[in-house]
Amino acid sequence: MGRRKTYDREDVTGRAMLLFWERGYHATSTRDLTEAMGINPGALYAEFGSKEGLYLETVKRYEATVVPGHFASLEAPGASLEQIRAVLTFMGGIGSYAGSHYGCLLCNAGIELAPTLEQSEASTARFLNRLTLAFGHALGNARDAGQLLDDAPVDELARFFPTVLMGIFVLARARIDAAVMRAAADQALVRLLSVTRPGPGGPAPVL
Repeated sequence: MGRRKTYDREDVTGRAMLLFWERGYHATSTRDLTEAMGINPGALYAEFGSKEGLYLETVKRYEATVVPGHFASLEAPGASLEQIRAVLTFMGGIGSYAGSHYGCLLCNAGIELAPTLEQSEASTARFLNRLTLAFGHALGNARDAGQLLDDAPVDELARFFPTVLMGIFVLARARIDAAVMRAAADQALVRLLSVTRPGPGGPAPVL
């Protein structure tokens, strides 16, 4: 008769995710993980197969729980200019937030493990594609609502904004001065403003 589990899989995966997010894959040992998760090595291997298997589970958890918290507004049916501005403004300020040096787990994985870990490379590409589609969706809505100039390069901007954000995440991980990240986001906002159709009182300020 098998031994009953004394832990919750979701709970221990969440603890491991935070540790990998903070320290990275290579700097996190199995002992670090079992201590943070409150389980023994046998349970870790029985549940996840390996440290790599656990890491991939934490990446999936991050995609399912953390990413929507920041970008679901862009994916909402009515997403438009307001949501784009809000996301770019918020992300430009992450350098001043507590824990910003964690960066983004998916970007961190891409830098640290891709292409040596194929699944990590795939998760980073999947994240980029998700952001591109999200921005494209919001930009498309803005265009259809007449908020953008007729010649606004929606597809180009949908690829440009995620690139800026992923660069910001890397800078945050490297503890670069917050002003540098703010400047990058500000330039993205300037680019957005340049294709925004003026209203009765002129273009709304975005900076």
